[in-house]
Amino acid sequence: MRITRLSFFQDITAGQLLFYLAVPTLLLSVIISGLGFISNSPTFFISGSALLIIWFIMIFMAVLPQTNKILGKQIDQIKKATRIIFIALTVLGLIDAAVIILLIPSLIQNHNISTDFRQLLTEVEDGYRYNDASALSQQAVENLLHGQNPYAHANIIQALLEYNGNYTRVTPLRLGVLSKVFPAPQDSQLKQVWDKAIQNPAQVPPELESRVCYPAGSFLLPAPFMYLGISDIRIIYAIFFLAGLAYAIWVIPKKKRLIFIGVVLISLELWNSLGDGGELGNLCFPLLVIGWLALNRNLWLSTICMGLAVSTKQTAWFFVPFYLILLFKTQGSRKLLTGMAVIAGIFIIINLPFIIADPRLYFNSITSPMTDPMFPLGNGLITIVSSGLLNIQSSLPFAILEGIAFIVVILWYLRYCRRYPQTGIILAVIPLFFAWRSMFSYFFCVDIISLAFILVNDNTNQQTIPLDVNPSYNEQIS
Repeated sequence: MRITRLSFFQDITAGQLLFYLAVPTLLLSVIISGLGFISNSPTFFISGSALLIIWFIMIFMAVLPQTNKILGKQIDQIKKATRIIFIALTVLGLIDAAVIILLIPSLIQNHNISTDFRQLLTEVEDGYRYNDASALSQQAVENLLHGQNPYAHANIIQALLEYNGNYTRVTPLRLGVLSKVFPAPQDSQLKQVWDKAIQNPAQVPPELESRVCYPAGSFLLPAPFMYLGISDIRIIYAIFFLAGLAYAIWVIPKKKRLIFIGVVLISLELWNSLGDGGELGNLCFPLLVIGWLALNRNLWLSTICMGLAVSTKQTAWFFVPFYLILLFKTQGSRKLLTGMAVIAGIFIIINLPFIIADPRLYFNSITSPMTDPMFPLGNGLITIVSSGLLNIQSSLPFAILEGIAFIVVILWYLRYCRRYPQTGIILAVIPLFFAWRSMFSYFFCVDIISLAFILVNDNTNQQTIPLDVNPSYNEQIS
């Protein structure tokens, strides 16, 4: 069989094919939104957000069993389109890696190219340096290993200087000289704040976020690896991330593994996240993967991983209600109580020492993403503000919309969980689309987890059928 036929597409369902079509949709959303930030163009901002909505719709359709019937007649055409996308994105990924690793560094040193083009390449390269989250997390680990309270000794200026970060990777606050700026500070304004700050790195200016904004798992989990000699926390994130992918591949039935691997390979935004300054979501991702995929295999492993996930990053908190609803609907109230106890217990054990050390500091730190006066940012509904279309300077309306959306999707899942258990992962991140800050990092990898979840629970050859909550479920998605 010719390689261009990509034989693992032969037994794929229409719903699973949609995951392949969703990959370039999300990639285009990332690219167009990025152009919006560079050009400050409302058209690009809104277009990127619209594509993100289309991506949500595609992923939600992909997890619904009815999609296989609805698109059944077009399956051959969809397969052809999927093959083209797979080959194109594979080639693009190889080119992308070559450009980033080989071409950009040499071009930056070439004085024959224009200054503007060199500046653009420099900004691209800066994107792969430490960002504020990874720099503060590594600083937190090092402070911990030196016997200091990471929450009490966080300093974003010293962290970025030590780890060769760039001022463009900080999180500015609407305070001090930036208090009257809206919807976002200009690069020149941010640089002025930074240039002044580095004159006295021990004193962090009020305009820059300098808290360890995450629960204690964000620095406790990487600590053993740094103690053993890994000096770059981004490498640790990559180890965790690849371990999560490996677990998913291991538990997915053999005949379905290539379907999953194919989506992973062409998810360029996923691979870029490994080098993009160090995304903390890469540390949380494997915990969510194992938490969901092990739910019907090993409840202890599943709940422990969910406990570690919520102890690492706040976005994992949005997954917990759906996880617990699924646990209750599939395994009953006793298992639900066990799961709740394990998740809460792990969170308390990991965070209690820092709560006791300084309760106010701890709670101010982990709630800072919601309470500190940050600028509107992201690719969700907030683009109507960040693009300049509307001048809404309060985050309250978006917080209300986010809360309403969260309640609505929870109520929907409570009602339809038995019929559509596989939708919980997608529903968990829908409220974040309405948030004051709704970055791509909040959404990335939910499609990967969803596909793995479907493939794991589409194994009719196992003696123990996962998620036996709907007698026709396995028949619908086969």
